[in-house]
This record gives sequence, structure tokens and C-alpha cells, in this order.
Amino acid sequence: MSLTDWQTWEPFVDALRRSAPPGTDVSEFVGTVGRGAWQGTYLDDGDADLRRDHYRKLAREAARTGGRVPKADLDDALRALAELSPDAEQPVRVVAAGRPDGDVVELIGLPASVVPGPVTPILEVVLEPGTLPAQYLATIVPPSDAAVAPSADPDAVVRVITERMPDAVGASPDEMAAAEAKLPAGSHLPDEVRALYASAGSGNLKLAPEEDRFGGFEIVLLSGSFLREAFLPAARFSTWTADAGTFAPEDPSGRVQSVIGSPLWFPVGTDGAGNVYAADLAPGANGHVGQILLLDHEMRAGAVYRAESLAALLVARTASAASPAEPGLDKRDQQEPEFLNLDPATWLERLDAGTVPETLKAAGLVPDRAHPPALPDAILVANRLLGLRGLPPIEVTRLTRPADQKGEGLLGRIFGR
Repeated sequence: MSLTDWQTWEPFVDALRRSAPPGTDVSEFVGTVGRGAWQGTYLDDGDADLRRDHYRKLAREAARTGGRVPKADLDDALRALAELSPDAEQPVRVVAAGRPDGDVVELIGLPASVVPGPVTPILEVVLEPGTLPAQYLATIVPPSDAAVAPSADPDAVVRVITERMPDAVGASPDEMAAAEAKLPAGSHLPDEVRALYASAGSGNLKLAPEEDRFGGFEIVLLSGSFLREAFLPAARFSTWTADAGTFAPEDPSGRVQSVIGSPLWFPVGTDGAGNVYAADLAPGANGHVGQILLLDHEMRAGAVYRAESLAALLVARTASAASPAEPGLDKRDQQEPEFLNLDPATWLERLDAGTVPETLKAAGLVPDRAHPPALPDAILVANRLLGLRGLPPIEVTRLTRPADQKGEGLLGRIFGR
């Protein structure tokens, strides 16, 4: 059997009905199954809370008696479905009606322009595939008068590496040249960075542990490390819904330029917890070339100043505490709208009135995550938005019970076999 056969879904549909709170007329599951897992939302007569409360009561009773609760049947049925789709997640809407002739399964085929979300198969529609918000496209260059800090000292960097990593093997000149060639045109690796990699192309640089002083880092490989791209704008972007309003914080001291990320923040070390120390090749007006920034994996944009040079970090170990950053201004009101996040009813009003902005690059359909829209409404709006740009629509494959089963009740089918 396959996911397009009604018999494949029948155990889950029946379990969905059996496990509903007493008095329910229609139960619905909206979510995804596949790759050995499943997730989704249950609605009983349109309410997402009834089933949770019902399950709590059943769980307490099962704990007292050692019995099996109806949710176990649901999970067994979903597990079997997920195993039939090992390579992809299938968005689906399943309805178990009061009578079997009202049961339906809808398999949702999403085109590449539709992005699913954690609470609904349709989170947003990307009207210009491959594009990013304007702030994710911003680039930086070093100020014309940018210079290294007085504390910059390549020889001191070499001494630290020699003392702390006596067995280290340096990167070859060709490896450094290849890394430099990947930088934006006209950019060069600072002498301190060259000194670091000439002394040790990899390894863990451990400094003596002292309170409130820098303790070292693991050197980021010149090539082959995912950390070289992990903080670039495209890697920091998740969805338009989450990131259309994300802007880099402002450094109040003017040492760090305000952008989402940049290839001119050159990773040199990692703390092992996902955070990266980077040499800044394009400092702000009050910064220095080669100053050390912290790229924090919990920050969705920007970088934080840590030291004015690599030597200051490794020798003097005077890394400042993370500089207080001022929130980036929400600049969405200063430009033609690229993204709007509206409920389906509001989108329909705009579509009917012809007021969807021509500058729109993406459209969100879940402004309230706690109350996602009904899937049929979201599909209707998404397809109309896709039609505006001539993009492929969402396709729905609808499965229903065979005609010879629609008139039978569940017990009749069971005992008739």
C-alpha cells in the first residue's frame, strides 16, 4: 500500500474518531508524516484544547489501572504511515466525521515556493524564490582610513602558539592564499591572522585558566569547516515570517559595522559551544582592522566587539565583556513592503481589491502562531497569491472511503468481516 490508498489511512482515521473527547462531531489532524516521525495539531469541533484535557484524564486513569489509552492507537497508526514515507515529510489534513461517509484525507503537495511551519503545513508563500530581505543583502567595506590597533603584534601571536601548542603544524602558504582568495575583492588577511595559521593550522589553543580572562579557543580550519559559512547572512536566515523584521544591533561605540553577517568577519576560533571568534576585516569608524569579534550562535544578526587585536586577546587577554548592543531599528516602515503577515481573510480582501503590493517578495499566512488558520483557507489564499506571479499552485489529492463502506458504521464493518 502507499499513502495514496485509502486503506493506508483507515486505521488512523478510525483511531482519530475513537480517541476524540465524548460528544465530538468532527475531529481533524493537520500536520506532516514521514521520515519516521510526525507532528501536527488536533482539532475536535474546531477546538485544540479539548483533546489535551481529555488525554490528561485518560492518562491518569491508565496510570491507575495499567490500561492502554486511545492515543497509543493514534501513535501506532501514525508510525506506520511515517514508515511509508521514509524520504520526505507529507503534509496532510485528516478529517474523521461523525459518520464514516464524511471521512476524508487530503494529501497536500507543496511547490517549492510554499514554506511549511511547525504549526501548519503552510507558513508562508515566497513570491520571489531565492530572495532574502533587503537587510540580509547588505554588504560592508572597511573605512578608507582603517588601520590595525597599536596592540597588534604578529610575533606575540607566534610566541603564544609556540608555547601553548609546541606540536602544532602550520597551514601552508597555498592554504592561506586559497582562504584569502575567497574574500571579497581587495581584502587581505591581517598579519596577525597569517601568523596564527602559519604557526597552527588546527588544534586547541588552551590558555592558563584565570578568572575573568580569555581562556583560549579551538582554531577554525582554513577550509572545510562549516563555521566559515555559519554566520553569513544566508545561513542566519530561516523564514520570512521569522526574519523579515530582524536587523543587526548597533554598536554604541561605533567599532563594529551593523550588518546581519559578512565574509569580512573571518573566523579564527570557536569556543566549542557554537560561538566563533572572528577577525574583523571591515571595522566600524572607531574600530581597527583585525579586531576580534564574537559571533554568538544565539544572536540572529550582527557581531559583538571583544578585543582590539588578536594579540590583545591572546597575550594581554584583555577581551572586553560583550559590548552592550542597541537593538537594530525596525526599518520595514522606511521601505516599500517586502513582506506582510496577514490572516487569510485579510489577504482575500487585498486580493479582491487588487491591493497586494507589487514589491511583495513573500507573504505570511500565520500572524498568530497560537491560532493558525484553517488549512483550506490557507490553501485558497496561497494559490491566489502564487497565481499573481505565475508560480505553480498547491495541489491537493483527496481520498475518501470506498462507496461500499460509506453507509456502514464502524461496528458494522468490524463484525461484518
